[in-house]
Order: sequence, then C-alpha cells, then structure tokens
Amino acid sequence: MKKLVLILREAFHLVRRHKFYFLLPIFLVLAALAFLAYEIGPAVVVSFIYAGL
Repeated sequence: MKKLVLILREAFHLVRRHKFYFLLPIFLVLAALAFLAYEIGPAVVVSFIYAGL
C-alpha cells in the first residue's frame, strides 16, 4: 500500500509542476481501478476474462 501512495504522490506532483490538469481524472480512475483490483483479487478478474466481458 505504501508503493501506491508513493506513486500517487509522484503523479500529483507531476500534474502540479507541469500543469497537466487534464491528466488528473485519468490518474484518479487508474488509482481507483488499481485499488479495486488489489482488494478484490485476481480470481474475480480472471473469471471476467474467461466470460468474455
């Protein structure tokens, strides 16, 4: 979990420093998906891949 916080901190620093404000929603969605994938686990993700969704 510490690595995720470090990555998010660096991403927000990049956005703030270079004024890439259009990237902020993308980073937030990717962080939410990464957190959900971590919490749910790979078994559920694999079942969706095999179902063809």
